[in-house]
Amino acid sequence: MIRAARPAGVFPDVSAMLAPKSIAVIGASDQPGNLGGTAVRYLQRFKYPGAIWPVNPRRQSVAGLACFPRPHDLPGPADLAILALSADSVVDMIRECAEAGIRHGIVWAGGFAEVGGKGIERQRALAAACRDTGFKLCGPNCIGIVDTHRPMTASFASSLVEMDELLPGNISMISQSGGMATVAQALAQRAGFGFRYVISTGNEAVLTTADFIHALVLDPKTKVIAAYLEGVDDGSKFVAALEEARAARKPLIILKGGATAASARAAVAHTGALVGEDRVWDAVFREYAAIRVHSQEELLDVAMFLSGNDAASLPAGNGVAALTFGGGSGVLSADQATQCGLATPPFSPQSVERLRSLVTPLASIANPIDLTPETYNQPSWLALLPAALDVVAADPNIHTLFFQCAATAHRAPEIIDEICALRCRTSKTVCVAWPLAPAVALERLPAEGIYLFPEIARAIRAIGQSARYRANLSRPPRAATLPAAGFDWAAFVADPAAGTVISEHQCHRLLAAAGLPTAAGRLARSPEEAMQAARAVGYPVAVKGTSAAVTHRAAAGLLALDVRSDTEVRDAFHGLVARAREVGVELEGLYVQHMVQGGLELLVSAFRDPVFGVMVSCGAGGNLTEVIGDVTLERAPVGGALALHMLERLRIVQHAARRAPAVDLRRAAEFVAQFSQLAITAPWRRFVLEVNPIRVSADDVVAVDGLLVVEEP
Repeated sequence: MIRAARPAGVFPDVSAMLAPKSIAVIGASDQPGNLGGTAVRYLQRFKYPGAIWPVNPRRQSVAGLACFPRPHDLPGPADLAILALSADSVVDMIRECAEAGIRHGIVWAGGFAEVGGKGIERQRALAAACRDTGFKLCGPNCIGIVDTHRPMTASFASSLVEMDELLPGNISMISQSGGMATVAQALAQRAGFGFRYVISTGNEAVLTTADFIHALVLDPKTKVIAAYLEGVDDGSKFVAALEEARAARKPLIILKGGATAASARAAVAHTGALVGEDRVWDAVFREYAAIRVHSQEELLDVAMFLSGNDAASLPAGNGVAALTFGGGSGVLSADQATQCGLATPPFSPQSVERLRSLVTPLASIANPIDLTPETYNQPSWLALLPAALDVVAADPNIHTLFFQCAATAHRAPEIIDEICALRCRTSKTVCVAWPLAPAVALERLPAEGIYLFPEIARAIRAIGQSARYRANLSRPPRAATLPAAGFDWAAFVADPAAGTVISEHQCHRLLAAAGLPTAAGRLARSPEEAMQAARAVGYPVAVKGTSAAVTHRAAAGLLALDVRSDTEVRDAFHGLVARAREVGVELEGLYVQHMVQGGLELLVSAFRDPVFGVMVSCGAGGNLTEVIGDVTLERAPVGGALALHMLERLRIVQHAARRAPAVDLRRAAEFVAQFSQLAITAPWRRFVLEVNPIRVSADDVVAVDGLLVVEEP
């Protein structure tokens, strides 16, 4: 039973929809192919314990049950109405249901926003009717809801035809695709793992994925939440639901489908090439420890693996002990572990010494460890196997014990006994891959909550996902509070038109006014002004042709570096002016900037995503920005700890950490955090604010190049 939703939240209470005591099936008949009649028969077949009320003014009975003409003729207001009607009939029937006291319903019919044109208007009318009457609706264009525990099948899913019974489980799935959800349930049930709820949300005209995530977080019988998602309209509500799942330590596994075209980014900025919509989703999922998968197979693998594991028993690190009973699978799995961010580290010397007397002389006690078939062929060695496994489990370098069992192990019952016993006595993760597993394994291991992976690489992938999930649960949080909107953007950018590019000298003034350290520079419009500027900011200098039409100056040939004298400044001025004429660019002037040398070059940028708001990114800067695509991304604002975490994840920073002199990452993190506080106050619907690069040295950090593009005021 779903507990009532929190009264102070943004989420509606859908407990009556998910656990109805009575269901009205509107439009049901015994006519072949009638979906309402199918729903009635499913409810009967799977022994739904509540009242089933067919509604059809042209029928006296359906499937042997008395049929009622209209909703107001029912014995009482149904907890749930299934509207098995055409799209044209739905809106009026919702109003009729509401007048009869019915407050929850499912609309299966298509023909709404998914078809475009008039369908969009029809869906707006549907949403308006629900809003006017307080009617909570799942759908339209969905296949309904299944609860295996009650059991309740408010669905017409064809997969139910193939099932003799519903296998109860602790995995619940929400899906914007009905077919994806029902196939997932059928596959899981075939593997011995039942689902709790299967919820097809369809077009989400009223109730959304976020609403059902919230409900499943509150459901004590749901341990793992899986979701297929194509899009989100309300980003703030969605992340609120993700936060609830994270706080409850309920793993949320998401398969994200749909277009991956870049969301609003300026093409003139490096950020546009680095950060597309897909990386935004990755950042949001990582922030809330949601597990992103990339196929239905992976979604099910991870869900069923987590179904039998608590958060405390998930891998606390990336060390995997690959345990085999012969063959080359161990060597192969070591390679696959590396690809998934895992490792097969050597056992400690103490562990190796203890293992020598516990395994057959034919065994390899490196990692991967090959116990050989002799272990289960000889009772004396099989008797020592528990002690050997305990040594491996106690090794400080190991976080997961990964059994790779032979396809035809004739001592399968004994091996299964040892795996189950080990899992009970160790706090570390136990995982099993058994290609062509014997029937006894397929029967016993799922009953113990152990998912039997049919392929080694799939198991390793799931271990990697589980290890990252546990790590993300303890990642640094975002900034605790949002900044006050005190920065005067209008003083620097007054009434910009769409597509306005703010020149570098103005951008540097803006950054400096926000308290961010910037390299000293001045705008010059003559050779004499350029020489004066160079003396004022200090040699050596960079001389940059400044124009809103050119944002990548080096590529346009409008940049002179390491200029060290007045004569060189004069020559650079004339040369850049001539180059501008050659390429047809009108210059505002030349920006003469003190040339900061040495240190690590990083890019720091911010933009507003249309779903999730302002995002801040860090990446390799300077000439390497788009070459290596090294970038991390988080929702703004970020605090110092999270900014440091962002920087430490960059490959270029990890490489720099191995070189001397060291860079001051904490000061760089302070820059990123302060930059994000500035960016989140930006008043425009679409913008990009980019600093490329900032230079980070052992004792300083400074912004060198700045760019602001207002895409949509």
